[in-house]
Amino acid sequence: MALEKNSESGLGVEADPIPGKASEGSGDERPRTKDPPGLGNPLVIVKDGGTMRILMLNHNTKWRGTFFRAFHFARCLARRGHEVTVVTISESNRLRFRTENLQGVRVVESPDLLAGKGRTGWDPYDTIRRTLLALTGETFDIVHAFDCRPAVILPALALKRIRGVKLVSDWADWWGRGGIIEERGRILRWTMGAVETFFEEFFRPFADGLTVTSRALQDRAAGLGIPRGRIRYIPSGADTETIRPMDKIRSRKLLGLPENGPIVEFIGFVNYDFDCMIRSFPFVQKAFPEATLLLVGQPSPLTPKLSKACGITRGIRETGVVPFEKLSVYLACADVLLLPFTDKICNIGRGPIKLGDYMAAGRPIVTQPVGDLRFVFDGSEPIGVLAGDTPEEFGRAVCELLADPDRAEKLGRNARRLAEERYAWPILASELERYYEHLLGSPDRSAAAAKGGHEA
Repeated sequence: MALEKNSESGLGVEADPIPGKASEGSGDERPRTKDPPGLGNPLVIVKDGGTMRILMLNHNTKWRGTFFRAFHFARCLARRGHEVTVVTISESNRLRFRTENLQGVRVVESPDLLAGKGRTGWDPYDTIRRTLLALTGETFDIVHAFDCRPAVILPALALKRIRGVKLVSDWADWWGRGGIIEERGRILRWTMGAVETFFEEFFRPFADGLTVTSRALQDRAAGLGIPRGRIRYIPSGADTETIRPMDKIRSRKLLGLPENGPIVEFIGFVNYDFDCMIRSFPFVQKAFPEATLLLVGQPSPLTPKLSKACGITRGIRETGVVPFEKLSVYLACADVLLLPFTDKICNIGRGPIKLGDYMAAGRPIVTQPVGDLRFVFDGSEPIGVLAGDTPEEFGRAVCELLADPDRAEKLGRNARRLAEERYAWPILASELERYYEHLLGSPDRSAAAAKGGHEA
């Protein structure tokens, strides 16, 4: 997801991020009824299976990419009575760890010496610091490694081999072997393609369990020799608590946007189909001259280039990065939400986190029937329109919804209901909890977890 989270309410301190083992009398039986002051104090539900100590290792900086998946799982598991630490990369620190408590989750930002795309789990210095930190800190029951960059998988393997911690690997994107690496520049493709593929594939079989966000990754993992019984399909979810349907006109007034003209909207830091989306807008403007394309998130250098190439002289508005707590307001402004998702390997192998945000907002969605999206959109209660791969087809699907407000409203209600009933993060976190307990041999949920993961 593309937006910046305002974390000033967290208890940020420069301290030992993973302290030593708890003192006697502070073990698993300790009841927890609320978060530290200033963190929202959500209800904590302590489950019968007992408290698990869980370490989640992530390769992104905070509030970018897979951090959202890890953090949403973590906060829901914390509410269920577990002790969860998420280690992610600091956006700027090069020497010191930084720790804060966010919604009951200990979030540790690790120092990193690289910059740009290099600051995504490749730094040997960060890898060594994380490994030493993990091996000298408290004992964990589970280490969940979100993807397989060196700063994630190597500390996780050290915990498994040296301290006997159960290792779960999370596979959320198709990076190498024709995937996201093909969206990079030529130099990166040549220098990092084989490296990306090696780290993505070589270490997965060493994990005790594997969670995946798509059926394509599930099949790819099985192709690496991982027994399907060790693989759990758990897609990314919807934040139905933070993101709620809001009044469209009132939201537009709050943001100074046109109250009456149609607005189609995209949110995101990363979009591998930006070209398709921009090129589709002239087809929308032809049918709806007053339409606005609202781009929420970090501005792309492609926007002015593509606009000029397509002859677009008006109608596109870029907000820049906005505070996460305002996301509901921005999403509520849209008549239609855009999720361009053309037929390419990187899309076939991933489940976009923004889909959950869109569904939670209760607005209709236009996307393409690629990867797991075709299963989500082919349900008995549709949540949007599936378009073809070309810009003209995508624009035509957008116009189809703009021309039929009643249908669009119904699809939006369906989307919100699907988010609440099947994709809410607490539901998915419960599935993950059962899988953890299955791996740990907890008798009360092993049978349920053995049945498999989520059904789309």
